[in-house]
Amino acid sequence: MHFHGYEWTGDGRLLTKESERRPVDGAGFRLSELPPLMTGWWLLRPAAQIRGTWETPTAAADWLAKRYAESAPAGDPWLPLEARRRRAVDQLASASDVVWARWVSDTRWSGHYVVPCPSRAHPDIPCPAPAQGGSGTTSRRRPSG
Repeated sequence: MHFHGYEWTGDGRLLTKESERRPVDGAGFRLSELPPLMTGWWLLRPAAQIRGTWETPTAAADWLAKRYAESAPAGDPWLPLEARRRRAVDQLASASDVVWARWVSDTRWSGHYVVPCPSRAHPDIPCPAPAQGGSGTTSRRRPSG
């Protein structure tokens, strides 16, 4: 098992475009950068949308914590970042998806997603980018939304 990371930041009002967030016929879903309605459906998207791939839950949770801290520099008043990171490690170790998302302004949404691969929730979805071995850690950054 390995883990793929995804993220989307943009105008939260775009999240109502459900046709781009469901895997239906046509290119709309595959070409959309909006987050899918179900986290495991990220695996149906082109590999170019993967922001990172990790071999361990800890490495994936560290990425989540870093990206979340960058999008919410004032912190989270409900759950300290380290507690959130530890919980993510546990969830990923049990092959569960992890989503950290929040409104960062009145209209701006920021979401960070890690999906185990293969997906326990969607075992029929093939891996878009199998792990390459070695350190197992890659990271890609490109602007979102």
